[in-house]
Amino acid sequence: MQTLNKFLSYKIKTIAIVDSASEGPEMTLPYWDVEFAGFAIVHVPEDLQTIPEIINFVQEHAQAVVTSHRLGGYGEPMFYGAELAAALYDLGIPTLLVTQYLDIDQHSSIRRWRDKLPVVLELHEVEPFMLRQHLDLCVNELRGYVPESRLPYRVMLCIESIQGDADERYIDVSVDYWDHHQRVRMPMSLLPADLQATVVAGSWLFAMVNIKAEYAHELYFRDFLPAYAPECDENMSYCVNVLDDINVSENPMLWFEKQQMYEQELEVEEFTLIKNISN
Repeated sequence: MQTLNKFLSYKIKTIAIVDSASEGPEMTLPYWDVEFAGFAIVHVPEDLQTIPEIINFVQEHAQAVVTSHRLGGYGEPMFYGAELAAALYDLGIPTLLVTQYLDIDQHSSIRRWRDKLPVVLELHEVEPFMLRQHLDLCVNELRGYVPESRLPYRVMLCIESIQGDADERYIDVSVDYWDHHQRVRMPMSLLPADLQATVVAGSWLFAMVNIKAEYAHELYFRDFLPAYAPECDENMSYCVNVLDDINVSENPMLWFEKQQMYEQELEVEEFTLIKNISN
């Protein structure tokens, strides 16, 4: 992550456009709308075929990115725009992910990196008068000012079913603290390897989830732990906001500091839980 000083004065003048191949599955990004919004643009050359190459180009030529999701030509993508956007997020570069496949890919290749995607847009949502607002959301989150819809809470999940084959499996989960009328799908690969090998339909898990999200495609899941089956509607009442004072803190970097502390505590708790369950 970048330093706080950088984000206090972060200015976006040039936006890099990462498009699908000219004969690819996504329509050309409306780069003219980016120009109408008052930004200069630079197109990332198609011959840059890896995430490190594109990141190097962006760092030299732009301060933000707009990227398609299904990159490359037809068939297997060279990589997904969501993966690129997540890598840029880790470097403190605000990125908007745009796709025509949100309804399809929200469960799989977008969900895999959703915790590092502050803004995901459908193609028709790219409009000049909204671009600055979307970019401001990205910059603010990188500064530590996270909207309520993106804050993580630790809640209980139930695996309702497991779908797919050995190459790619998916789990359908109930997130009762978010909406007990809906089920949400995600890649099995989001779970740690030891949980992937042991979970079955009916298994319960703890996870960090942004339960204030309005729509299912905005949900992210991370930091999974095994859980006992709840009693007395515990799944409807167990909810922990480990970052509850993030937005009132005088230090915006608390988001990153508290997350690091939480990850250390999680490692200890995971060891204890697994030990207790195995006994």
